[in-house]
Amino acid sequence: MLKSLRFRLTFWFVVSLAVVQAASGFLWHWYLETELERQLQERLRLVSQDVVDFLSADMVGAGRLSPADCRNLNRFLRKRNWNELISIRSRFGTVVCRSDNLGGSTLPITRSGRETLRQGGERFDRLQAQPFLRHILISRQMRLPGANGPLLLQVAADTDPGLGPLEQLRIMLFTLSPLALLAVAVGGWLIAGRALVPVTRMARAMRDVRADNLRRRLPVPDSGDELTELAESFNAMLERLEDSFRRIRQFSGDASHELRTPLTILKGETEVALRWAKSVEEFRDVVASNLEEIQRMERIIDNLLLLSKSDSGELPLEIKPFSLSDLVQATFLQMRPQAEERGLVLSFDFDVDREVVIQGDELRLRQMLLNLVTNAVKYTPEGGQVEIYLSVQQEQAVLTVSDTGIGIATEHLPHIFDRFYRTDQARNREEGGAGLGLAIVKWVVEAHDGRIEVASTPNQGTRFTVHLPLGGPEQVRRRAVRGEVA
Repeated sequence: MLKSLRFRLTFWFVVSLAVVQAASGFLWHWYLETELERQLQERLRLVSQDVVDFLSADMVGAGRLSPADCRNLNRFLRKRNWNELISIRSRFGTVVCRSDNLGGSTLPITRSGRETLRQGGERFDRLQAQPFLRHILISRQMRLPGANGPLLLQVAADTDPGLGPLEQLRIMLFTLSPLALLAVAVGGWLIAGRALVPVTRMARAMRDVRADNLRRRLPVPDSGDELTELAESFNAMLERLEDSFRRIRQFSGDASHELRTPLTILKGETEVALRWAKSVEEFRDVVASNLEEIQRMERIIDNLLLLSKSDSGELPLEIKPFSLSDLVQATFLQMRPQAEERGLVLSFDFDVDREVVIQGDELRLRQMLLNLVTNAVKYTPEGGQVEIYLSVQQEQAVLTVSDTGIGIATEHLPHIFDRFYRTDQARNREEGGAGLGLAIVKWVVEAHDGRIEVASTPNQGTRFTVHLPLGGPEQVRRRAVRGEVA
């Protein structure tokens, strides 16, 4: 349970709330304490000013405070109903007058009090010794008419009555906060459980998905939140998996069919030779036919191995600069005899004003171009034309192979790059291959960060257009920008 998402959501929610409560409680306590202390200091300042005003107006003694002045001051304090502790010291620090509520105690004179007596002004102190524990003291210099030198007025007050709300706040925080956290934990646990019900349902549905029921889909809630996005993403993944499994099953069936056919021919011809062949020529014909089927199987296996390595990333490209113009011309010269043998006109044209140098794998690009030209020659009737065209557009080499052959129906165009896919017209063993050539073409083009386009009209011809970046794949271009050696 401790590892469940429900528990972690509740735990972090409670921890976050506890941190917020602690921080807010501390801030509120600090603010109230500061504000109450400020108000108490303001009261002490007002009381001290009233004492100064009273003594300045009603002083009886000449040049000093007399006992009568102190008695009048105490009557004044009782009349005002003030409970503050008041003490007046001479310029030598001796107590000359005090309030009755001090009893036999004397307000201490602090270091700041002595500085006030010498320099004037007012200063506040917190008293920490008995009997004035937790008292605030204001020390103020006072000059009375006719007095011989300044006097020190001390007014103190107990902070406990004024700071009582702070104690209540602390009790409330330490009492109610745990109860609030407990209530939030229970509520968060219930809410998290309710919110995670759709996730639990999805998890159960996911566990029921197997290779034989990939058509199943999760119900998508209409809440429009993250759960909806999760369900849609999982359903999209199921669609991709279903398509991949379908392709694997189709690939396995087609591969088995393509390899079984030459094996069947090999077996049949060998059995016939063993039973009926008498002369050396008859055995030679059988061996020659078997060799053709073995070569056919070899080509299929080589292409399958090539595509398998490309899928697994075990077939890295050997990127280096080379002349694409020379490659096109060499391919043209290599394929021209085969085209002439079939009664075709093979031509090439360059729409460039300089040699086209490209960063790429020369061997793979040659294989790509040969596959395209071979297909064009193979599916173009006698008297037709095949053209190779090279141009440069916006830092890309554009290579076009067009023919006037049988063309490809529109419904086949989206699938012609699939492995083992062949149109009906190309399924005869005399003309059609194994259906892997165009799959290899697409892999080579995409491995160079290029793209391939096809346009075809039945009985009029087909045009394949390949776009290749002159700077090579993106990772090669990035290294070139950083100045690294490829």
